Amino acid sequence: MKAKYKFQVVQDMVMMMILLSLMGFHLWDEDIHEWLGIAFLLIILLHNGLNIHWFSKLAQGEYSAFRIMQVTVNLLLIWVLSSAIISGMMLSKHLLPDLPIHSSSDLVRKIHMTSVHWGHIIIAVHLGLHWKMLANFFCKIWHISPLSFLAAGLMPAIFLCIATYGLYVFMQRDLLPYLLIQVDFAFFDFEESKALFYLDFFAVTMLFVYLTRILLWLFLSNNEQGNNTEIKTSEKV
Repeated sequence: MKAKYKFQVVQDMVMMMILLSLMGFHLWDEDIHEWLGIAFLLIILLHNGLNIHWFSKLAQGEYSAFRIMQVTVNLLLIWVLSSAIISGMMLSKHLLPDLPIHSSSDLVRKIHMTSVHWGHIIIAVHLGLHWKMLANFFCKIWHISPLSFLAAGLMPAIFLCIATYGLYVFMQRDLLPYLLIQVDFAFFDFEESKALFYLDFFAVTMLFVYLTRILLWLFLSNNEQGNNTEIKTSEKV
């Protein structure tokens, strides 16, 4: 297995941990939140730099249903994260307070809050599109057969339980209004446990990862060409 791919997986895991930390805005001082935002931006740039070949091949080859889905999700992700990053820079009080586009208006704050929550969801969908590839990676690293009970039975059952808990979290934390731009002022519980907060948002991530896998199974599982395309494309990204 290529060292570059191992590095990319580690890099993506770090990116996920920073993302969860950024979602917990109220659990850190504002300056730490801004430093984490800068770190997240740098890792995104590195992630895209390592996958630059994907962009160079956008105009090449045929577009299967899976490829159309993948490109759509990736372009949406670029748009949403760009919105979150630019609005975050405009709101910065500690690292970029003198930025010419600085603004702490309610509109910018609402755009940042909405784009951050959509970014979390679309990253989960992006992860779901590559879930099979990641599962195969960890099977190789840990020398586990993909057909073993651990890989094909126990681990999917554990993640499914986490995803089910994520559905409860999504409703209990009332996250849908954030996605529908209906929240003007976010509610923060400054006394809540960091560990519980991260577990909750990781579970929401798993919810949308598994919803993506279910949709793929519904639309592509009977399409042999689609499955082959998924595998080939996943191996390249």
